[in-house]
This record gives sequence, C-alpha cells and structure tokens, in this order.
Amino acid sequence: MKKEFDPLDAALTILTMISGFIVTGIAQFNLFDVDFGATAFTLAGHGLSTAYVIGALALVGTVLTNENAELSSLQEDAKDLGDYYYGAVIGTAGLMVAWVFVGDVSTFFQSSDLWGLAYVGVVTTGQFVIGWML
Repeated sequence: MKKEFDPLDAALTILTMISGFIVTGIAQFNLFDVDFGATAFTLAGHGLSTAYVIGALALVGTVLTNENAELSSLQEDAKDLGDYYYGAVIGTAGLMVAWVFVGDVSTFFQSSDLWGLAYVGVVTTGQFVIGWML
C-alpha cells in the first residue's frame, strides 16, 4: 500500500465525483451546448450519458495509470486494505456495471437525492482508494 496520490489520480477522482452528481440527477452541466446528462449512446438497451462515460473512463484510467498496482493483483491488493476500503472498490465497480446492465439500479439512484448522494459517496470513495491506496 503506497498511499501516494498523483495529480492525474486527483483529477480523475474529481471527474468521477462530478459525473456521479450528474448521472444521479443531483446536478446538471452544460458546456459548449453539450448536455452532460443527455444520452451519448445506448448499450444493452440502456442510454449512457456523457457524464457516465466520463466517470467510467476516469475509473478505468485510474486503474491503468496507477504505477503501484498490477492489474493481475488488483483484487488481492484491495482485499489487503480492509473491509471498508475493499467494499468501496467492489461497490464502485459493481455500481458502474450494474448502472448499465441492471435497469432498476440507475432508476433507484435517480429517484431521490439521498440515494443519489449515496451513489456519489460510494463511487468517489472507491475511486479515491484505487488512486491513493493501491
């Protein structure tokens, strides 16, 4: 466990947090006539917003650019952190996948600002753990 945070990890964590606020409907963001909450494309019958794509790419980018972790040992490294941090990593990955392939997940987290905030908290914590602790 290195506990080193580089500027790229910090930027990607912020992107993940902003993405979480947008996909849950808590916040809206438009830039150059691009609505980040609007559907960018459809996968498995579910519309994916620009914000979701950015959040997913930020998570993947953190894993791929992390010099301290090997992809092959990522799960074992995360388990060594303890239950809370391991749960955050697994929860983040699980929520990102379930958002696309389990239709009720996105609807559930978009139904209430409180649940949306819980989503943002989990994915941001998981992103932080991957970037800083692994």
